Amino acid sequence: MEIKFEKKEAYDINNEGLLFDALVDGEKVTCVATREALWEGLEGDQVLSLQAAFEAGQERIQDAARVLIADGVQRSNGLNELPQPVVVKRAHVAVA
Repeated sequence: MEIKFEKKEAYDINNEGLLFDALVDGEKVTCVATREALWEGLEGDQVLSLQAAFEAGQERIQDAARVLIADGVQRSNGLNELPQPVVVKRAHVAVA
């Protein structure tokens, strides 16, 4: 399974967090990084927009989304059954 992420100039934000898209074997899958996941790994005194926080932790967030998508596809019997959005939470990106 090939999972790629689209780079955007600006990302949509909703009550849950920041929305971003993955392309899974060419099909769009909507993902959301919660606000807590976005702030994970940042210093307490850093004040960033949600987009800047996403960009700072983008690799870690996308790696977590990649795992969640692969697990979800396996459990749900295919991409068409995958619940969306795929939610990346703080526990998925926690820095040890």
